Amino acid sequence: MNIALMLPTNWDNQLIERVAPLGPHYLYGSLPAEATLRSSLAVAEATEQQIAAHVAAASAKRIRFIYVMNATCLGNREFSEEGRRDILDRLQWVGEIGAAGVVTANPFLMELLRQNFPGLELHVSVLACVDDPRKAAWFEGLGAAVIHLDPQVNRDFRRLRAIRRAVSCRLSVVVNEGCILSCPIRQYHANMISHSRESIAGRYHVDYCYYKCSLFKERDPAEYLRAPWIRPEDVHIYEALGIQLFKVGGREKMEEGPASHTDWIAEVAAAYHVRQCDDVARLLIGTPPVVPLFNNPVKRGRIRLNSRRLDGFLRFFQDDRCHLDCSRCDYCGRWAAGAVHVEGENEEYGRVLEAELRRIRLGSYRTTC
Repeated sequence: MNIALMLPTNWDNQLIERVAPLGPHYLYGSLPAEATLRSSLAVAEATEQQIAAHVAAASAKRIRFIYVMNATCLGNREFSEEGRRDILDRLQWVGEIGAAGVVTANPFLMELLRQNFPGLELHVSVLACVDDPRKAAWFEGLGAAVIHLDPQVNRDFRRLRAIRRAVSCRLSVVVNEGCILSCPIRQYHANMISHSRESIAGRYHVDYCYYKCSLFKERDPAEYLRAPWIRPEDVHIYEALGIQLFKVGGREKMEEGPASHTDWIAEVAAAYHVRQCDDVARLLIGTPPVVPLFNNPVKRGRIRLNSRRLDGFLRFFQDDRCHLDCSRCDYCGRWAAGAVHVEGENEEYGRVLEAELRRIRLGSYRTTC
């Protein structure tokens, strides 16, 4: 059975040609200036005209497009006349270019969408943090066609079953989440990025949270295994639970530029399509090394996650034995000893991260963005 994929786009029409044989259900993306979970510095440039042409090219291959408006905070601008008008104008344009729908974390925007543009699908963003049946039912009541579940429940099978029973709309999981499990600063990070335009304009934009989380994972490589990604080989387990859509994150994973980004999206899509990979780390977001602001670049050792050594790893979670108290449980640590490999020396990279964080705390700097 073909997997129902939702893929990021970098506006390269060659990407459409590459992934079309895999039959993805959706592509998703936004204008760089749109307030979303990705800053304008991290996503590919595109004009309204280029996006419209890209959506048409995808539609010709029977791939639908979802426009991203998933900022967790708009500074209450949505309640001003000007802000509300801008949102409605954007939604009007989204419909005119032939997009299938919009993904958002803002409940007020959801209501505007359902009231004014009923022909557009409402996708509830992962940043709405839907992690239990009550929240899922509430958003379905707002008219959700698809709920993209909080990745923090990806391995909470009891809760996944309960959410599935509670709603009839489609449910989606992010398959390649490489961020820290149960991250304590996740919401702050989302709000910070939602307001990144202000800090970019003031030349003080820095992704403090990514530095912080990167150092945390550097100190304990088992965190790469604890992160709530889903192995391509385990997709069938989620399909059996009633999960109908599998979202690949990574609008911002530019690596060496747009061409390499096309290669990476196609690679990840193919791995989940054939339900097999050798190195899970290659598929993940939230794992690329930090680019230092104040120090000379330093090479980080490559992280590898040996997928073949993880057969059976998920059974512990299926049996509802994980209580998120890693200080009292070394289950993931034991598996990490055989499956997580750090190629190269990372001590210097860790020291650079610590120095960068100290400099950020001192302040009084300007970035080049």
